Amino acid sequence: MPDPAKPATDGGIDRNVDQIRDILFGGQMRDYERRFQELNQRLEADLARLRETQDKRLAQIDKRIDEQLDKLSRLLRQEVDDRASAIDDLESRLQQAARTMRAEINKALDGLGQDLAGSDERLRAALAEQQAAAEARADAADAALLRTGETLRGDKVGRDDLAALLTEFALRLRGDFDLPGS
Repeated sequence: MPDPAKPATDGGIDRNVDQIRDILFGGQMRDYERRFQELNQRLEADLARLRETQDKRLAQIDKRIDEQLDKLSRLLRQEVDDRASAIDDLESRLQQAARTMRAEINKALDGLGQDLAGSDERLRAALAEQQAAAEARADAADAALLRTGETLRGDKVGRDDLAALLTEFALRLRGDFDLPGS
């Protein structure tokens, strides 16, 4: 069991040790505490000064960043405006080129249409002339054929006449045919 008198002596010993320590190291401890306080105050002042300097620098950086962002924003807007202007200019040029090409194509088509109409008219006239010439030749050929047919009919010996002649010739050769009045 623990001895009840012992804790009292331990408490007394602790007080004695503290007193001895205070006698031996008290001045130095107070000096250290004062130095630590001064050092602490200097550190706090330096820290405050660093914070202030850091805040100023951050404010300057923020200001520079804002200026740069504003500058970049202006440049971007200018670039967008320039691009939009260039696109509008290109679009108007393309539309003008399309109108010009359309006009040239229409002009060429009109010229080709006129050439085609003229060619068609000339070909129709030539075809009509050829047809008239062919009809005239056909009429002349028909007339010549009719004349030749009439001439042949007049000059030719008919089938019946030829048959009678040959019959008579055969009879005469045989001697069966007598001529009247001979």
